[in-house]
Amino acid sequence: MATILIVDDEGPVRDFLAQFLADVGHRTLQAIHGAQALELVEMEQPDLVIADIMMPVLNGAELCRQLKTRVDMPAIAVILMSAAGRRSADGTGADAFISKPFDLEDMHALVNRHTRAHPERVS
Repeated sequence: MATILIVDDEGPVRDFLAQFLADVGHRTLQAIHGAQALELVEMEQPDLVIADIMMPVLNGAELCRQLKTRVDMPAIAVILMSAAGRRSADGTGADAFISKPFDLEDMHALVNRHTRAHPERVS
C-alpha cells in the first residue's frame, strides 16, 4: 500500500480518483491546490503525488518543480495530469503525465509503476 496525494481543484475528480485508489488498496490524501499540497507533503510524506496542472493558488507544474528541487525531503514521484496536453508538463521534472480525462487502467498502471519505483517509501 502506498500513500498517494491527489491534488486537483475539482472536487469530483479528487473524490473519484481517491475512491478508485482506495479500492485498489492505497491510502489517499487530498488537496485543492499546490500550496495545500506542499503542507500535506511535509506532514505526511506521501509516496506519490498526482496533481492537475491547472489550479489556482499554486498550479501543478510549480508544485512539481518545488517538490523536485527540495533537498530537505525524500524524492517523491509526481504524475501530472491536464486537459491542456503534454506540453503543459514540459520542464517540470514530472515522472509521468496523463491527459484528462484519463482512463482508469492507464492511471492504475502509472500509479503501480511509480509506487514500485520508490519501494523503500511504500508503507
